[in-house]
Formats: sequence, structure tokens, C-alpha cells
Amino acid sequence: MPVFKLNFNKKILLLFHKVILLYHKNSMVPVIFIPDLGIPLAMVFIKHGIQNKSYGELNMKLEDIKKITVLGSGVMGHGIAQGFAMGGYPVILYDIDEAVLSVAHSHIKESLDLFYESGIYSLDETVSMLAGITTTTDLKAAVEDSDFVIEVIPEILSLKQTVLQQVESCCRKETIIASNTSHLKVSDVFAVLKDQTRVVGAHYFNPPQICPTVEVVKGRHTSDQTLQTTYDLMKKIGKDPVKLHKDVVGLVVNRLQTALLREAFYLHEQGVISAVDIDKAVKGSLGFRAASIGPMTMVDMGGLDAWLDCCEKLLPIMDASVKAPTALKDLVDAGHTGIKSGKGFYEYAKDFSQKGLDEAVKKRDREFLGRLKRNFLSPKR
Repeated sequence: MPVFKLNFNKKILLLFHKVILLYHKNSMVPVIFIPDLGIPLAMVFIKHGIQNKSYGELNMKLEDIKKITVLGSGVMGHGIAQGFAMGGYPVILYDIDEAVLSVAHSHIKESLDLFYESGIYSLDETVSMLAGITTTTDLKAAVEDSDFVIEVIPEILSLKQTVLQQVESCCRKETIIASNTSHLKVSDVFAVLKDQTRVVGAHYFNPPQICPTVEVVKGRHTSDQTLQTTYDLMKKIGKDPVKLHKDVVGLVVNRLQTALLREAFYLHEQGVISAVDIDKAVKGSLGFRAASIGPMTMVDMGGLDAWLDCCEKLLPIMDASVKAPTALKDLVDAGHTGIKSGKGFYEYAKDFSQKGLDEAVKKRDREFLGRLKRNFLSPKR
């Protein structure tokens, strides 16, 4: 390998007042550029492997990931932990309250029982998976030896950032730090961290232990290796991930879902159709087809010319409001927030412990598991 020599003669010294600090893409390494010479010095250092390796140099690969930590044990958190356990990884599930962790552990056991009843896993396998999940209220202990940490805490930016700063100070430099955020930009969530090359979005859908899709999101400084490793990890645990190469608010699925809901709320508000019949219409048409083909395939099969005609005729007369739907806001203002309050678009029992509600969730999950077996799982599983 040729040796690159720098002779700091008078000419170079006189040019130092023109030095410009740049940042090397994805590594945040300072680059010194001297315009008159046209030489980005740090790029030479990088080429010969002698750059400062403060950040971005220890990119985790799939084979390096041995331990997983999930921060937050709510509905999404305990489901995500279960998913990693089903994928064969030892998992630490963290929360601030032992009582909350105890409830989460019970929910995981109940869910694994459904996987067993559905014939997806044997009883021995589910017992082993449950044993692979440990719980703790000690954040440092939860993350210090972990290879992949994912936060699943409330969608409050300041709260997420406070916890993530603590995580960064406790975990190893090569550990990948992920966020399950759905409404915040991944780059904003991680903006307070020193090393943003190893951060990534990993957005699941409820119930996360069953729904196959995970949106893997590249933040502003996320390295290509971090994005790919996270994508590969999701594949390894049986998920069907999609890559988002741009960090947009709401990601992709939530934006598509919100577009559908805006029109559904509008039609309901206008008295065109009841909430019951909206659900029935979607389940027997869009939902029925979406289980087998996505919207782009649907358009290809129906004919782009036909869909162009449809768009030209319908879009001008559809709801295009940018404010929250009145039908939704009125219910919330009245204290009707859905199942948790006992009323939303439907009437519900108020007591969460009632057997009826538990059975409703189990019925939903049994249906989802049947669809998972038919459409996503290989026969050997």
C-alpha cells in the first residue's frame, strides 16, 4: 500500500484560514477540506484506515446479535418481547413497575398458549420461549450487555429522549438502539444521542407477536449496515419487514390507514352509512383482498387506466380536510374513547377484567393466527 505523506509547508499553513469542517456521510466524522488543494484530508485518513473511530465504526451484524432488550411492557412491548423469544433470542423486558411486568408476563403466557392451541408451536417450545424472557426494573442491567435495544414507551418525545440518553450511557458502543415510534420522526427521537449511526426505527403493528409487518426506518444518520442488520433480524424472527429509506412522520402504514379513516369518518358523519356497515364493507372487500394482494398489485390487476379514471372522478369530491374529523372529536370530547371507556363507535363493557373482553381479544388473535398460518408461515413451522 502506498504511503501518503503530508508536507506541512508554508503554503498549506497559509491556507488554514480557509479550512472548512464537513461531516462524512453516515459516520459524523469531521472532515478537513482545503479548497486550494482540493484535498479532503480526513477522507484520505478514512481510505487508509486511520480516521478517528469515535462513532459509526462498530456496525453490528446479524450474527453478532445474541441478546435483546425491550423497554416498556405495555400491549406493544410485551408482544414485541414475545416475538423475539419465539425467534429464539433471550430477551430482557424492562419497565419501571414490577406489577406491570407481572401482568405483561401473564399476557405473554396466555398468548403463547394460543400459539400452542393453533398448532404453531409445541407445548415444550412455548415453555422454553416463556423461560427465555426475564424482567427487570433496573435500566442499566437491562441494556448493558444487550446487542439490540428497542424502546416501546409512550409517544412523548421528551420522555423517549430522556430514557434513550440513559440507554446510550449504559450500553455498549456497538449496540443497535431502535424505536417503535409510529407518530414521531425517528431522527427527532434520536436527535439527542451522540452516535446516531446505530439508531433505527422498527415499527410493529398490534398485536406485534402476530402481525408480520415491521416498518424498518432509516433515520437521518442511520448507517446502511444498521438498517440492513435490523431488517435481517426481523426476517430471522419470522417477520415480513419493509424498508423505509426516508424518515417521514407517521411512516407508511399509518398514513395509508389514516387516509382510509378520514373518508370513513366523513361518510359516517354525513349519515351515508353506519359504523357497523363500514366495518362490514371493509372486511368483506378491501380487507378480504388485502390479505392476499396489496394496493399496488390490486391496481395493476384492475388496470391502471381504470384506476386513473376512478381517481379523476372521485378525488375531487372526497373529503380533503386537514383537521381531525368531527365524528371522532365529538366522541372524544364527550369522554367516549373506545373500549377503555366503555363506548366509542360501539358500546362495550367498562370492566377490563370481564371475561367477555378477554374472550374478544382471544377470538381476534385466533383469527389472526389462522391467517398467519395460511399466508405467512412455512409448513415446517
